[in-house]
Amino acid sequence: MESTDKEIIISIVENAFAENPRLKTMAKKNREHASIRGMTKYAYNLIKKFDGVYLSKDKTTVLFYYLKSDYKMTFRDYLKYAWMYVTCLKYSQFIPTLKREKKIVSLRPDIPDYIYVWILGSVPNNKTFDGLADIRNHLFGLSEKLDLPIIIETVIEKVIRLYKYVGFEIYHEWYDKDADLNVWFLKRGDIGDYIEKGSD
Repeated sequence: MESTDKEIIISIVENAFAENPRLKTMAKKNREHASIRGMTKYAYNLIKKFDGVYLSKDKTTVLFYYLKSDYKMTFRDYLKYAWMYVTCLKYSQFIPTLKREKKIVSLRPDIPDYIYVWILGSVPNNKTFDGLADIRNHLFGLSEKLDLPIIIETVIEKVIRLYKYVGFEIYHEWYDKDADLNVWFLKRGDIGDYIEKGSD
C-alpha cells in the first residue's frame, strides 16, 4: 500500500473515531486529538495484520474488517493494546472500557465464523455514495464468496437507516448504562437462532 494511501486511511478513520461518542468518552481530555490519533494508528496496524484494510477506489471511504476465525492476538499484540490503553485512554475509563468491550464481544453470535466490520468511515461532507457502494460491493462479494454472514455494531443511531437500506437488520440492542450509550448489533446473512450471552 502506498504511503499516501496510508495517510488517507488514517485521516478518514481518525475523523470517524472523533465522531464516535463511545470513543470520545474514552480519550484523554487534555490531549483528545493525540489520543484519538493513537487509537487510529493502533487499529490500522492491527487490522493490517489480518489483511482487513480496504480503501475505496475513489479514496473517500475506508473499511476495517476481519474474519472471526483469523482474529488471533499474539503476546506482542496484547502489549501494543496495553500501551494504547495507557497512552490514549483516561485512567478512569480503563475498567469501564474493558467491561464494555467484554460485554459487546459476549453479545455477538456464537457461530464458528463471520465477517466482522470493525470500522467504516468516509471523508467528512462526502457528497457521493460511490465510495460506500464500492465498500458494499467488496464486502458483500466477500460474504458470498466465503458464504459467511456479516456482523457490525454501531452506537450512532443515524447510520442504522443506511445499514438497513443495504440489507442489514438489527438482531440485538444493548444499553450501556454506565456510559449512557445504546449499542445496536446488526447482521447481514444467517446467524441462526440468536441467544443472548453474558451478564450485565
